[in-house]
Amino acid sequence: MRATPAMLRTWLVLALAPVCASDCTGVHCEVDAADAAGLLQGTPRRQAALQQESHRSPNFGPNVIVIEPGETPVELQAKLLELYNAYISWDEPGQFGNHRTAVFLKPGVHQVDILLPYYFQVLGLGASPLDTIAKPGPDGIGLEVGQQPGGLPNTNTFWRSIENVDIPQNLDFFVSQAAPLRKVRVQGNLALSGGGTDYTSGGCLANSEIWGAILTGTQQQWYTRGTKMQPYDHPAGLGSYAAVGCVSPSGSPFPPSYNVGEGEHKPWQTGHSGATYTEAPSVFAEKPFIMIEEDEYKLRIPEVLTDHAGPDWQTGSTVGFDKVFVTNANTTASDINHAINTKGHHVVITPGVYELEEPIVINRSNIVVLGLGFATLVPKKLDIFEGKAVIEVGAVDGVRLASVFVQAGPQNSPNYTKAVKALVRWGTPDAPYAGKKENPGFMYDFVARVGGPDDVPAGVGTMLEVNNGWVITDNTWLWQADHCKQNSGALCIPQRYSNHCLVVNGDDVHMYGLMAEHSNKDIVVWNGERGKTYFYQSEFKYTMGVLSEPDTWQIVPHSCVVLASDVDDDAIPMANVDQQGGLRAISVKHSDTYIWGFKDISTLNWNMNWPVNSKLTCKAWSAETNSCLDDRVTAPR
Repeated sequence: MRATPAMLRTWLVLALAPVCASDCTGVHCEVDAADAAGLLQGTPRRQAALQQESHRSPNFGPNVIVIEPGETPVELQAKLLELYNAYISWDEPGQFGNHRTAVFLKPGVHQVDILLPYYFQVLGLGASPLDTIAKPGPDGIGLEVGQQPGGLPNTNTFWRSIENVDIPQNLDFFVSQAAPLRKVRVQGNLALSGGGTDYTSGGCLANSEIWGAILTGTQQQWYTRGTKMQPYDHPAGLGSYAAVGCVSPSGSPFPPSYNVGEGEHKPWQTGHSGATYTEAPSVFAEKPFIMIEEDEYKLRIPEVLTDHAGPDWQTGSTVGFDKVFVTNANTTASDINHAINTKGHHVVITPGVYELEEPIVINRSNIVVLGLGFATLVPKKLDIFEGKAVIEVGAVDGVRLASVFVQAGPQNSPNYTKAVKALVRWGTPDAPYAGKKENPGFMYDFVARVGGPDDVPAGVGTMLEVNNGWVITDNTWLWQADHCKQNSGALCIPQRYSNHCLVVNGDDVHMYGLMAEHSNKDIVVWNGERGKTYFYQSEFKYTMGVLSEPDTWQIVPHSCVVLASDVDDDAIPMANVDQQGGLRAISVKHSDTYIWGFKDISTLNWNMNWPVNSKLTCKAWSAETNSCLDDRVTAPR
């Protein structure tokens, strides 16, 4: 999201051809490629003689920087700063460029300064965060996501992360969506915004331990799970702070804000408190990760736990890289599908922007697909994608998609009949799979994006479609861009479209940390039974209604949620949206779904002076009674 008055919000508790790839012309390069910092990694890809060695120390490509313990070399420290300066800006090269970087910190004690720009991931390679200590380097900074340069707010501070490290000091982590802080120990305070006018719109903290205070500052919303922590320092003003399965510094679980057990469940707890604490997930497994064990790279896959509160840094199984397929510039989708479905290998997608020529299909159980450095998958405009998904998971158990970033591809159809069906789809509506509680499917740190960097219209039917049962997600951002490389007022140029951010048809689907924004039609459609969502943030599309469907992209006026005068310009005039009686934030088929199932909800217009037909007027609508159940809609002004 971006800071603008034009907002309505609801919160609730291959053939792969990477655009930024190495210069190797063959699958096995005969020379070493420079990494993202311009330095040689010294890991050649000789085909036969070093095949065994490549399993011990895989070639993760030119956009992965591997740093040894100790004091970071001066030239490498300078390159890290150069990357930050090049890609921190809101402008295209930073926010919407093709650069992708992952930094590996080997186990040990590091003296290093890393300021994280866009599309940048820092990963410790220990079995737990305690194995990799990141102390400040020569400039006394350490790891940091600080104030946006130029006095801009941090509402656009997306696509960066820190994972699996021990930080022996305070940490500034001023971020918005798609910027997780995962599996870290912070031996000081954790500041999530700069305070004052530095508005931030996060965010996710998971599987961590924070010794000091969590300073939420101006964060509009924040989701924390499985973390040892002090309570939030204050409740959210307009949005929500949620802590799921978290424990106090003494290790005791926080008492739930709401009792949902049999005989204790209460109706009409739909008012807004701004800070919610819940029980631990009934079923969960932490995110897979890469580690070094006995000088060999391994893939660690944590085990499924039940009702586990607090962090889990110990459990799981370890897989050697002889069972892991690592992508490179010349990998094809056929290679990936063969590795998964024939060999049963896991997949690591190295940093880059990849243009796919066919879907990735997973029809094998217990497969891990792990992205590095915000590696981004984009479908080409090909007939093979019509009615299909970019990633399709079949009727199988235990698949884990981690740090997968999928972006809508180019479209010029005037409707959705020829569009890509979904960016990720679990199962199919005509052949649903019930799944298994003891071995669910998982998604971690999933990003779906429609629009932003495109020079041509982009679109998809649905960003995420879940037809299988027992699929569990952790930190999901489904975003139809509200600002792009080129803009006219509140309108992206060229246009981008999606029907829905999320459609859930499967039963027993659990979503922790769900953020969904700006689709053309209903943002989330949930048809499955026994579903759970702990922390939900949503924002309506600025330009919406029939006048902004694809076949009218070049016809004015485009309708707009807010007063046209707020965002209008001479290039593309806009008109107010006009829905008789106003808009509904939540619509349920059965009244009891809202009365008993929804807790701690904030629904607001940014300006209550907007025309009635152009703003939210109903917090929750019941199809059963054909009336508004709850009209408590507020505003900050």
